[in-house]
Amino acid sequence: MNLPSLLGRSTRQTALLLVAAHLCLALAYSIWNPIAEAPDEADHWALVVYLAQEHQLPTGPWMTQGKHPPLAHIGAALLALLAEPGNEFLHPNPQVQLQPTADGWSPNFFLHTDQEEWPWQGAVLSFHLARLWSVLTSTATVAAAYGLARTVWPERPGRALAATGLVALLPEFVFIGSAINNDSTAALFGTLALWGALAIYRANGNWRAGWWTPLALGAGLLTKVSTAALWPAVGLALWAGSLHNAPPHARRAGCATAGPPGWLRNSLPTFLPASLALFLPALLLASPWLLRNWQLYGDPLGLELVRQTVDQRLTPWGWADTRWLLSGWFVSFWGKFGGAGHIPMADWVYWLLAGLTAASTAGWVRSGWRQPRAQQELLALLGLALLSTAASIWNYSLLALGTDQGRLLFPALAAAAVLWIEGLANLLPASWQRPAGTLFLALLAALSLYALVGVIRPALL
Repeated sequence: MNLPSLLGRSTRQTALLLVAAHLCLALAYSIWNPIAEAPDEADHWALVVYLAQEHQLPTGPWMTQGKHPPLAHIGAALLALLAEPGNEFLHPNPQVQLQPTADGWSPNFFLHTDQEEWPWQGAVLSFHLARLWSVLTSTATVAAAYGLARTVWPERPGRALAATGLVALLPEFVFIGSAINNDSTAALFGTLALWGALAIYRANGNWRAGWWTPLALGAGLLTKVSTAALWPAVGLALWAGSLHNAPPHARRAGCATAGPPGWLRNSLPTFLPASLALFLPALLLASPWLLRNWQLYGDPLGLELVRQTVDQRLTPWGWADTRWLLSGWFVSFWGKFGGAGHIPMADWVYWLLAGLTAASTAGWVRSGWRQPRAQQELLALLGLALLSTAASIWNYSLLALGTDQGRLLFPALAAAAVLWIEGLANLLPASWQRPAGTLFLALLAALSLYALVGVIRPALL
């Protein structure tokens, strides 16, 4: 997918164009999606207001989003303080309906008045400033996704740009990246952590090549607990890179006589100090929040508090629940909007995306592992990151309801984008990849505009 030559720009200029495109789209969504009409946005805003006014963390289950680590909300609160944060403009809609009926449809969670019109003032202005935090972190995620994709495909910039474009123009990520939440911030630190891990792998286990990884891991844990699912992939990337740094005779001896323990022993001189350099600072960065939870709730993650603030699952898990979870992830990964993710795009959009996903899967089946070994291992590491993230949400689904939301997978969004593009690129003939890549990004941009103008605005006006 040789996009730069087709667009007449350098690879870096095209990447900057994609970053700018996401920024513009996210700002448009932030302005025109009515206030608090995104998943749990009113609850996230309540925590932002509390932090801005009280300058301390809440305790106990009365603040539902207080179960989360606070970094994203602190960032939003700092911006909200540029105006006058408050809740007085939020008026719940007593006639809200999540499904259309013969008598009509009222999908708004809140009533919207002239107070929300431009020019914004007071608490409404503060709310929009808090949304700006997500706009900035989601835009930074796009830039980090480009760095990650170039690390996977240093000789194939077109594929890197296609994966970056998928992150930048994905309707659901634009939507989440324009609303008050912690998902876009978790996506940023998850992407940075994976990018750093792959850079360390490329540098044969030298952690300095991904020096920002400890900061990303620690900040991710201070943003959303689900980012911890990426730690195994980061550790495995470090170990696999360390193996390459072992002396050739030691690697051969480990393979021939010692088996896997020999491989591990040969990599220890690089792996152990690098592991300490990566994971110890990350834990130290997150330790104030972990220790606070331990003191208040008896465990570092505050799981008892989580149980008190979610709708708990009361029935055993079955096949119907599996279908519900997987189908919900697929649809809402691409885009399903509103406060409960209850406003879908047209059915044909999902069928088209399902067809492209099937084609990507076919590309993997056909020739997904016909690459140099280093690239195979990089793609496998991203696959592990995506699977471990999905597994963590699956495990959480055994406790909580409402987990069928693709945004919960966004810490591994860039990994999913790279794997999806890799499958499609493997299926397409070389002569088709240039126009196909450009057409794909144009369709994604049109889809994001359609989601705002043709789906969100008509439903929520």
